[in-house]
Amino acid sequence: MLRRFLSRTPLINATVVSVVVSAAIVSGATDTSNTTLVLMGFDADRAQLITALLVGGVAAAAAALATGRIGQATLGGLVGFAVLFGRTFLHETRDALASNGAYGSFDLSGWLLTFLTLITIGVIASWVGGAAASTLRPGLIEAVSAVDASIRSRRLARRLFERPLIVVLVLALLLTTVPVFGDMVNYTPDSRMLDGGPPPAGLIPVESSESPGPAAATASPEESTLATASPLVHSTDSQLSPMPRPSRPPSGTGAVTSAALPAPWKAGSVSTAEIAIYTPPGYAAGGPRRYPVLYEAPTSYEAWDRATNVRSVLDTLIDAGAIPPMIAVFIDGSRGPYPDSECADSVDGREWMDTHISDTVVSYVDSHFATIARREARAVIGFSQGGYCAAILALRHPTVYGTSIPISGYFRAAKGDASSWLPFGRNAAALAAASPMDVAPKIPRNERKALLFIVVASPGQPFYGAEAAAFENLLAKQGYRYLTRDSSMSHGWVQVREQFPAAVEAWASHLAEEGVA
Repeated sequence: MLRRFLSRTPLINATVVSVVVSAAIVSGATDTSNTTLVLMGFDADRAQLITALLVGGVAAAAAALATGRIGQATLGGLVGFAVLFGRTFLHETRDALASNGAYGSFDLSGWLLTFLTLITIGVIASWVGGAAASTLRPGLIEAVSAVDASIRSRRLARRLFERPLIVVLVLALLLTTVPVFGDMVNYTPDSRMLDGGPPPAGLIPVESSESPGPAAATASPEESTLATASPLVHSTDSQLSPMPRPSRPPSGTGAVTSAALPAPWKAGSVSTAEIAIYTPPGYAAGGPRRYPVLYEAPTSYEAWDRATNVRSVLDTLIDAGAIPPMIAVFIDGSRGPYPDSECADSVDGREWMDTHISDTVVSYVDSHFATIARREARAVIGFSQGGYCAAILALRHPTVYGTSIPISGYFRAAKGDASSWLPFGRNAAALAAASPMDVAPKIPRNERKALLFIVVASPGQPFYGAEAAAFENLLAKQGYRYLTRDSSMSHGWVQVREQFPAAVEAWASHLAEEGVA
């Protein structure tokens, strides 16, 4: 029966392709690839296109190894590509059919050209995978034959195992190093060098949880006071007084759970929006303790954790007594119709990320977790586009958030990449209403005192440093409370890893001074 099955190459081809595509989906490899590509600057739909092409090529390679038929393998890879990208293509087609006015109108000839192009690049990617695998197939067959001959002869000749061993070692090497290379390109070359333990900056030296007493570390001699309407002073250490350390801070490992909420968009590749919720060591949903909440948007938890080991950072800070036990919520905004959501309610009504983050998500977290449901106990943080989000969300919702932590952000709407204007439709009024530099002066003065900004940037960097300096000057003139942290690193995940612990410690000190936690 097995020999009869092996003689049917089309059936083998279809089986192998199905297994590879299913494995890529079930294992989460497609989601990981999409997330990585989005962080590298691709919008969600382009990320899915590239991922589908890669998986199609791998499926064709596996089929070619199994059958030796490049043509059939190419066809199988094309089918796999179509399965993975088909839904996104249908969504895009539907959106194009519904477009009119300023957003353009459906072009049938352009649609046909797009469809032909997708088939062509799908064939090319699959053929490349199949052709590459076919060159390896003779060597693999020889290696398998050598093992079979050794087993049949019951003699363990070393030369018979040399080729199989080389093949196994090469495959193991590729499987081990390719994902690491992806992280090195996407984050930093040392992204896999740190796992757990104290982060590289901002931590009070860790003492035993059995050892009471104040933190061993003291503030830098250069530390200054919190700015209100005073001249700007930059620092490299927390400008707030240290948080009192409990005699027995909780120790252990926090947990991360996820929730799928209704998607805040009318068109997109998925119908739900995922959030990830970190709960600290010792968290008890039904216990008497309530927890402050740190909200992050619009980057996924997976990206933050792979780049910064954020769960280990929070665990370590809590265990050290440097921050109180807190909840952290990571809101992924990459799956909607716009490449850059800008955490905005788009002018065309297709996406409403602002409402989703500050209303839907906050309400969900408060109703499902043991939170301190007051603005004083909520902070919003983000990096790059998320830095802009952290600023505008706090300014547009001063009764929801008490602290904003923009890390290397910008402070005028649509100043990100080329697609950042899309949610605003180049509408001048919408851009002004979504720009922290324009919104901050319009907040009532009695509400300004309730907001704290912790602004992180590299002052010498042409774009992000200048943006931060302008925003800090505005905060000073308008009477906001703010804290500045100069980073020695330029815009990137290394900067986040360097500054995140100290920024959260600064917020924790503010919570202590306010008597919140």
